[in-house]
Amino acid sequence: MSFKCAPFSTDCRSQNARAAIEFAEELMAEGSDVENLLFVSILLKRFEECLKPTRTLDSTVTDTVQFLADEEAPTVRVQTGVPLFGIVTTQKADPRQSGIEHSAGELATLKAHKRVQLTLVVRDYEGRRLGHGGITVQTDLRFRDDEDHSVAMSIADNRDGTYGLTFVPPRPGVMHLTLFVDGKILEECPVVLRIHKLRPHYGVYHCCSFCSSGGSRGGGTCACGSIMPGGYRGCGHGHEGHPGQRHWSCCGSLQEYSDCTATVGKDTQRSV
Repeated sequence: MSFKCAPFSTDCRSQNARAAIEFAEELMAEGSDVENLLFVSILLKRFEECLKPTRTLDSTVTDTVQFLADEEAPTVRVQTGVPLFGIVTTQKADPRQSGIEHSAGELATLKAHKRVQLTLVVRDYEGRRLGHGGITVQTDLRFRDDEDHSVAMSIADNRDGTYGLTFVPPRPGVMHLTLFVDGKILEECPVVLRIHKLRPHYGVYHCCSFCSSGGSRGGGTCACGSIMPGGYRGCGHGHEGHPGQRHWSCCGSLQEYSDCTATVGKDTQRSV
């Protein structure tokens, strides 16, 4: 009796199973005890082969077809100028392939009180970036030494498989960021973020020297470089060189929460 057929064929497996069953029934009905013992191991092996799956499931192939009603069709606006919403996709987010995208050393320069912008790239099972948005992204950001309180983070869907994550660290310290894509945690989490101290300012964050000194002519100088006429040493509103907004007298920086760029001991660092 022969069991030959093309591999991985459903018809072949059915034929082999039927032939094995018919042979076993005939053997049990007409064969002797010795013949039964001789063929039992062969039959069992054949039955096991028939029961084995023909192939393993390919994890890169998904059987999911999704209709995303809120996603804009990418080419329709170009062709007609009128947006059309609703796309069909077979791409499925894979938390093992997705993660934060950043340049070398970018995460080493995070400062307290300064806005941090990160980019989450969502990829499918083949490592390809998703060509659409609409994925549910959740975040959990906490300081390592204060896990009872989370830090707020805003999420922006860029509609191209990337998501902008923005937050402002309230203080220096080590933070742990946990990300979820469609309810599943990313493999690289938690992402460790080290928030550094700002270089302190030694001046005054003011609108101008005239106001911060109470109109005194003997008030300190300002690093913005503007000088009021009439014997004043510092800057004033509307005068040449004034930056037009609040700034630090020590280094001229316009941002209240920023690193001081002045050298300690310079006259520009005198508070007014």
